[in-house]
Amino acid sequence: MSEKRPSGRAVALGAAIVFLLMIVNGSSGLAATGPTFGTPVRLPTFQSCGGYEPGIALDKFGNIFVTAHKQNHCDAVALDPSAPTGVRAQSWMWTSTDGVNWVDMPGLANLAADPSQLDVGDEGDIALDDANHFFFVDTKVVDDSFTRWTVTGLGTSNMLQDIHRPVVPSLMPIDDRPWVVAHGASTVLYAGNEGDKDSYNVGSAANGCTGPVTPPAPGQPATGGRYTVFMSRDAGATFDPVGCTLPDSGWCRPAADHAAGSPYLYMFCTNDSGADDNINNQGDPGFTVGTLWSYVSADNGASWKRYRVDSYNAKLSRPQSGDITWPSIKVAKNGYVYALFTNPVSDSSGNKIGTRLNLYRSTNHGASWQKQDVTPANAGLIRYSWVDVAGDGRTIGVGYETHQTVNGNWHVYAGESNSFGSSVHYSLVDPVEVAPQGDFVFGDFFEVGFDNVGRLDVVYTRCTDLVPGQDWSDCLNSDIYFARTI
Repeated sequence: MSEKRPSGRAVALGAAIVFLLMIVNGSSGLAATGPTFGTPVRLPTFQSCGGYEPGIALDKFGNIFVTAHKQNHCDAVALDPSAPTGVRAQSWMWTSTDGVNWVDMPGLANLAADPSQLDVGDEGDIALDDANHFFFVDTKVVDDSFTRWTVTGLGTSNMLQDIHRPVVPSLMPIDDRPWVVAHGASTVLYAGNEGDKDSYNVGSAANGCTGPVTPPAPGQPATGGRYTVFMSRDAGATFDPVGCTLPDSGWCRPAADHAAGSPYLYMFCTNDSGADDNINNQGDPGFTVGTLWSYVSADNGASWKRYRVDSYNAKLSRPQSGDITWPSIKVAKNGYVYALFTNPVSDSSGNKIGTRLNLYRSTNHGASWQKQDVTPANAGLIRYSWVDVAGDGRTIGVGYETHQTVNGNWHVYAGESNSFGSSVHYSLVDPVEVAPQGDFVFGDFFEVGFDNVGRLDVVYTRCTDLVPGQDWSDCLNSDIYFARTI
């Protein structure tokens, strides 16, 4: 919850090499060959109670689902004329059939007054399984509310909320950022972030979990993990409340393989450069080179294996600036796994001077990875990025937010590639800046996703005035916007 070109191609050959580095020609964020985006649409929030950190899910019927963190000054409760009671305490949650008109999700058993909207939530995540279930987890820090809808067609008349609980529940003391993925008809993975690697470590080491650990001495690497996964085998009706903590996990993002009968689940994680985030912190001496980990379950979350993907730079003079942020991950329909990470480049003093946007692919269920540099020309100082793979199983969508200098204005871009190894052609998503000059842009991420007809959708945060028309209040509030390719 912190707010925290052209180039040559180098290909390492040989049957024994499992890590393939490919540097391909990139293209400018304004390249003529990039996709064309329609007019951005502001999602409905009210009286300066905006939002940030939007997430998106898109189903086979054409429904669009978006959630977002309520703005901090309205976090407890926000006006919501779209809600039956006129207010909401949960995180923002909208749906649309056309990307223009947005409404709230229907409430518990479609009652006129939805008690779930009055269940306080700070930030949430959404996911779909393969049996028409739509899931929403929303943290209240000490636990998360859990909601499930059954969706049988286009529009809210085909959505029925059939589960809402004020807690998952889990035994983890704190959840600083929940994620949820699901597949099949019954398997749901909820992942919770304790915020450090010392406070909650559970599960069997034989199953790839940490088990109990001892906090490290100053200067020593952590043996615990930040993220714990909790499994449901009955489509969210119940969860294992103890979970499995993933060793050395930092900031993570889960993914599920949606192929029929697949048992594969994934977590793609940073490791906070080995720090425990309590006694030692990322960026401290000895904790300036991070590791990207792939955690793989081949049995629907019963056990996990860990594989090294790559290293990343954490030598930053301001390690809490947000420049080391969430990875993203997606499983294509052929089972190939794709991930994206924004790796900051710094000088000898730790000042950020650039970024490499790295796309990864695994063709063997996360055990080994290829890397492609998809950094655009004139990239500036990219901070946030996201990836998705279209329903054709090969078209890749990449989004990023950047400013040219530390004092520059922020803009959002997105692009497409017809396959891994091919250039990603980027375009400006929104002609309006998403944040003014400076080194601040709201949230820790935004998201992109392909819809059921192959359009690339983008949900993102745009700074706005807290007091309309008063420039001094710019970026004290923010709105959520949606744009898609045309």
